[in-house]
Amino acid sequence: MPDFEKISVDQILFLSEIISESDLLQIEFVERKYLRSAPNFSETVNLLEELDLIKIIENRLLPRARYKIFLEKLTKSLQQKLILKKFIVKCILEQKTSVSEYLTQFLSHFQYSSGQFEFTPNMSQRLKYSGLRNFLMDLEFLYLDESETKYVIAEEYSTVCIELIESQRLSLDEFLKIQQNKIEIGTAAELEVIEYEERRLSRFPDLISKIEHTALIDVMAGYDIRSFDDVPDKSGFPSPRFIEVKAVSQWSYQFHWTMNEIKKAREFCSNYYLYLLPVLNKDSFDIEGLKIIRDPFSNVYNNSKNWIRIDEVISFSLILDGQNID
Repeated sequence: MPDFEKISVDQILFLSEIISESDLLQIEFVERKYLRSAPNFSETVNLLEELDLIKIIENRLLPRARYKIFLEKLTKSLQQKLILKKFIVKCILEQKTSVSEYLTQFLSHFQYSSGQFEFTPNMSQRLKYSGLRNFLMDLEFLYLDESETKYVIAEEYSTVCIELIESQRLSLDEFLKIQQNKIEIGTAAELEVIEYEERRLSRFPDLISKIEHTALIDVMAGYDIRSFDDVPDKSGFPSPRFIEVKAVSQWSYQFHWTMNEIKKAREFCSNYYLYLLPVLNKDSFDIEGLKIIRDPFSNVYNNSKNWIRIDEVISFSLILDGQNID
């Protein structure tokens, strides 16, 4: 487990700059250069190893492919510290490591209240998690409230926290609050997509007036919005576009798909669309990160190359009555 008391974003940034600028990555050379301006070399390297961003072979520090790609982006950015923070959080959340397990343990203490995840630790919990807490604050993942007694998850990460914390034990009241929050975010995402569709069809005002927010009319329709393509079909009329909106984490784009929605996707084929809209916080979305997938039955459901399918709920029904079960 990395020693979070001795790790900071500035240290990671400085080490990243050294790695991106050097072809000679002998450990002694990197350490000597690093220690001229920053402390705790071994602890910083240990974190990057734990996150599978680097590996050390025969006394050489070798960046993994994912880290190499990020370093190219980092060197071109004018906001290096900001994108580094987001990248490190993404690595912690996406990978199953001792760091992610420790984070999940820490997050299990948080409760959903007044639209945010919060945790008021006792003295022993403050001491136990002080290193991780300080590092997460440095990453802007969480912050102290005005009383400086309560930890609060930043809005940007509230959605991904729902996914993590839901796997822990929840009271009925907490569960219902989270479910209501999901409903509110889902509706807001649908409204955001309707605005997007209105902009996309701005050259066709007659079509804009016919866009339908189906989810408000028929919850069993299997899609949320009925819109139109902006190119006429063979008959000269615009084809319908049946849109299922999913408010997703900006990290994984994970979403849940009901059997009814899958059935409609198969039925409507290329007229059915998934709109995966990343959530920034409860009231805002990353419209630039919107992924539009046409014919998702072919391109998602039957596409194991690009999408991981997880069967979380399996339905059963009784065939024969009167069974005796020992």
